[in-house]
Amino acid sequence: MKKILLILVGGTICTAINEEGNLAVSEKAGVLLKKNYLSSDSPYVKDVDIESTENLYILSENLTIDKWNEIIAVYREYTAEKEYDGIIMAHGTDTLAYSAALFSMLLSTTKVPVFLVSANENLLSERTNGNANFRCAVECICRGIQPNVYVSYRNLSDGEMYLHLASRVRQCENYSEDFHSSGEVNITGMTEENYREYFASIERMYPQESRKAVVDIAGDWKLNNCVLYLMPYVGMDYSAYDYGRFAAVLHGTFHSGTTCVEKNERCDEYDHNSMLYLLDRCFDCPKPVDVYVSPSKLVRGTYETVSILGTHTVNGNSVRFMYGCTNEMAYAKLVIAYSLFDEDKDRQAFIQNEYNFELIDK
Repeated sequence: MKKILLILVGGTICTAINEEGNLAVSEKAGVLLKKNYLSSDSPYVKDVDIESTENLYILSENLTIDKWNEIIAVYREYTAEKEYDGIIMAHGTDTLAYSAALFSMLLSTTKVPVFLVSANENLLSERTNGNANFRCAVECICRGIQPNVYVSYRNLSDGEMYLHLASRVRQCENYSEDFHSSGEVNITGMTEENYREYFASIERMYPQESRKAVVDIAGDWKLNNCVLYLMPYVGMDYSAYDYGRFAAVLHGTFHSGTTCVEKNERCDEYDHNSMLYLLDRCFDCPKPVDVYVSPSKLVRGTYETVSILGTHTVNGNSVRFMYGCTNEMAYAKLVIAYSLFDEDKDRQAFIQNEYNFELIDK
């Protein structure tokens, strides 16, 4: 008998029709999720004992750092004295990739498989993939998939079931109901007869011995809302932000790893539309705010704008480049680094090292 813990975070997969006829997060959804699985034709329905937590009622678009701490607290409570063969988190789709990135770090050396599952529509809808995503997670646990943090999700565009390593999942695009990741595995054809072949390929890609511990999730710590995350757009005004409220800024880039710096060889001046203005604001204060750019790197032959950004120094401080992981992972790593590590050398060691295959390009 496989004992599985189901953490009901919230999101569409945890919604039901209320008395007004609207979708709302409901305690009935957790019951329905298990009921639908146990009444399915899965070969493991009689071999599992699924224990559910109380619903946290978090619509994923309302996810905050404090809500992350609530999820972590539930995980600690249920795993402190009980052992499970696998853990499933029922989570919404809107911020799934952020939570996947976070827990792939916090549980980088988990001894049991952990799955994040979600749904495109509520469990009573004929279009929902929630029941299939949950069933896939249960069956992978029962079949003995190696410990790690995963996302199982059936894309709507092709109807195929994909297994993602949580550290590599990207946010679902606008106007899409599909999730993608570097190294995703199409497991639509996985059966009782051939699942070992699929698992063997996953084990070759993500060997257990390559994982490294980040932090003990059972420890007495909390995450802090300490990182400001900005994405560039045409006409961005860097005077609009209160940088001093944060310990670090994560700044995304355009697709070529660039941001607006405005300054060039013919003109040394810049204004509040230039990221150099942001650096001046962050670095020229009593307690400088660290600034990270992702995904970008300062190498020979790069764009002039990247070189200008990388060589701009204020009071001995300069921008720090992050490269190789998703922006969701970059944000999660910075939140962990600035919440849990006091010394900059410890933060940098964590940020720059790989712990659970999060580097998709080195």
